[in-house]
Amino acid sequence: FFAEVGFPCPPLRNPSDHFLRCVNSDFDKVKATLKGSMKARIERSDDPLDKITTSEAIRKLVSAYNRSQYYYAAREKVNDIARIKGTVMDSRGSQASFLMQACTLTRRSFINMSRDFGYYWLRLLIYLLVTVCIGTIYLDVGTKYTSILARAACAAFVFGFVTFMSIGGFPSFVEEMKVFQRERLNGHYGVAAFVIANTISALPFLVLICFMSGTVCYFMVRLHPGFTHYIFFVLNLYASVTVVESLMMAIASV
Repeated sequence: FFAEVGFPCPPLRNPSDHFLRCVNSDFDKVKATLKGSMKARIERSDDPLDKITTSEAIRKLVSAYNRSQYYYAAREKVNDIARIKGTVMDSRGSQASFLMQACTLTRRSFINMSRDFGYYWLRLLIYLLVTVCIGTIYLDVGTKYTSILARAACAAFVFGFVTFMSIGGFPSFVEEMKVFQRERLNGHYGVAAFVIANTISALPFLVLICFMSGTVCYFMVRLHPGFTHYIFFVLNLYASVTVVESLMMAIASV
């Protein structure tokens, strides 16, 4: 067809490269850039593409195709296919129950978090190192009236740093979101099952992080004695981290 229109493939040229050269306007930019240095070569060339632009070649090809037998054969083939009646696929999504979806996603997400060192394990090590440093800075400040500012500064630093470091799981969660978007479009599960599964699978890691880092800081600084005070401190730390993790998930899903 290209030869009939006036664009035969030159000898020693790859046919696919020749066809691409006929319809790709990027080659015009290359030809314009090398116009001065290749002027004599272009004038001696027998390739018609060297003498016209790609847009002109496309118009010529389209005009010739609309009058060719290939066009009518293709139209006839399309009409034959359109007349074939087939069954419409009923896309009902996943046949699994919501509970099964949530359980499967929870197990898969937990395994993924366990194997990915940068998801929670690296953050746990960083939290422990930082809380040890904080504990040495505010070591045994006591519970006297004069140490109120020191205890407040210690708590603010711990809560601020631990919540700020939740951004460390952002890259791993973004990769997980790519899988979620593809599987959701295929109808395997919905948003609710994914959110519940991700929250439950992250729960043990967040509890471990908060209890270990909170325990180190609490007893090194020697905050108010008593189990209830200790649990209150750790639970507040866990609540703060959970909120920031949720915000991180919301931002990553945009």
